[in-house]
Parts: sequence; C-alpha cells; structure tokens
Amino acid sequence: MITMYAWPSTADGPDALPMVHFTTEQQEGGEVSSEGTPVWLFDTAIREGGWAAFTDFEGWSAPAAGWQAFYRREDDLLAVTGPGACEGWYQGNLGADADWVAAADAQRSVVLLAAPVQHPSLYAYAVEAGAAFALLVPLALV
Repeated sequence: MITMYAWPSTADGPDALPMVHFTTEQQEGGEVSSEGTPVWLFDTAIREGGWAAFTDFEGWSAPAAGWQAFYRREDDLLAVTGPGACEGWYQGNLGADADWVAAADAQRSVVLLAAPVQHPSLYAYAVEAGAAFALLVPLALV
C-alpha cells in the first residue's frame, strides 16, 4: 500500500490561496519508460486527473472538472477525490494552521500540488525541472 503525505501551505498576498503539497516515500511504481528510466508512480493519475504543469497557470487556475475536496475543521480531516485514477486521491489529517483554514474558508478552493519529490521543500526543484503539477479544486469546509 502506498502512503501519501499532505502538507498545507498558503500563498502570499491579500487573496491568499490555500495549497496542499502531496508526496510519497515511494516514487517509482515499477514501470519504466522506453528509454529505461523509472516512471513516476503517479504519472498515470496526473495525466488522467487533468493536472497541469505548475508553470501553466492558465491550465490549472480554473476549477478542475470532476474534483472535490472536503475539509473538516473539528478533526483536521482532508478528503480529496478526482476522476479516473485519482478517485480517492487522499484522505487523512492535514495539520492545517489557522492561516490555512482562514484562506480555505475565504477562497472555498484549494490548490493541489504534486511532484516526484519526497518533501515539499524540494518542490521548487521539480518546478525547475518541469516535473511539478497543480490543480485548483473546489473545497467544502465544515
């Protein structure tokens, strides 16, 4: 079973967007490309789920079709689901702070971030390499 981790963050600015970085310890799923390099474990899910390259703002700045996120403040539970291979994408505690919850409450959407890295601090390297993906998802809060 694959364990996925989620880290909350908030973009700067007056209309700050809540974001969630998704990572896993296991990066490869056993598949290899025609060049013989390992294929990222979530490659198919990223393609089928409508994710866009992080640098393609127009590609991910509109709410993604078939996606929904739910956040329950009482126990800090985040549940995210999407189409195809992204069904049941994530469910677990988020560790959200008050700033993240306030931004989520104001925006009612969340930016999901994924890249073949093991920690969100490495996300910038994935962006530089063209291997970082984003998605804007409607968010229900209770």
